[in-house]
Amino acid sequence: MKDRTDIPALDKRVPGVPAIEPVLFPKLDALYARRSSRLEELAFELVKEAVQNEASSAPADEVNAGYFGFLATLVAAQGRILAHSPLSLTETAPIRALLREGNTSPEIPSQEMLENTQYWQKAFAALVADAGDHLPAETQESLQALAAEQPGVLAAQAYALLSGQYDQVNAGAAVFLWAALSVFWAQAIALLAQDDATLHQRRSEGGACPCCGAPPSGSLVLTGDREGLRYLQCSLCETRWHKVRATCSMCDETGHIDYWSFEDTNAPIQAETCGDCKSYVKLFRLDRDPALEILADDLATVVLDAALEEQGFIRAALNPFSFPA
Repeated sequence: MKDRTDIPALDKRVPGVPAIEPVLFPKLDALYARRSSRLEELAFELVKEAVQNEASSAPADEVNAGYFGFLATLVAAQGRILAHSPLSLTETAPIRALLREGNTSPEIPSQEMLENTQYWQKAFAALVADAGDHLPAETQESLQALAAEQPGVLAAQAYALLSGQYDQVNAGAAVFLWAALSVFWAQAIALLAQDDATLHQRRSEGGACPCCGAPPSGSLVLTGDREGLRYLQCSLCETRWHKVRATCSMCDETGHIDYWSFEDTNAPIQAETCGDCKSYVKLFRLDRDPALEILADDLATVVLDAALEEQGFIRAALNPFSFPA
């Protein structure tokens, strides 16, 4: 995959060693392009595996390839919303209202706020129309019916999703709902950060995103001008926040941190576990493989999750392409 970095260039106008930025805001157009491309690449690899593997495992590979292909289409649709229906600064008002002063965590959005915010609702309908035809007819009909519902019905589903009440959400709609909410939140935070310098200095509390309060989708070790720095990436607004390496992303302890992989110690994808709180977060080493994409490659390494859960560790990250059961 051609590397199209979504990480802004380091400002080198100030002489000397640059300070570590607490927060990084991605270039969203490049982020969606990279993610969609990586999903397509992984789908192609799964198709090849289905051809090469024994008959017993080939059907599973084909199903997974189909899902990765669908997700590539969904992410590309997010990119088209960004390009053709960008959020205005005025439309960021609901998100601005959630940001408390200082470095305290943002307020959790209410169902009423979600009901009164039209942008993400229109984005949901657009995503269903754009990417829904890759799904079975029954699922398409269910999504179209939900998109046509009153705002309160859609908002109730979105509120349950953001609150972690996954069993209360239409299973076929969850990925579309999060994609719509994410393309709204990501644009809002990026726009607000252009005028609000305090957003660039916010700090995470309890492992949650400092700009929207959502859980991370994993952590990245960067390459290039920020070689070796570790940032966690938000599952909702895509913001990245700095975290010292070998420090638990959830409880900040450092005494019992271990790294796991199925390869050698130089594996580009590892899991960082904490023996104190028993949580784990995957670590994607862009300094070892710059083609990695946090959501796509997380989904492609679920076997590592299964192995860690057998060891008693609890996943602290959220992948909006695969919500907890």
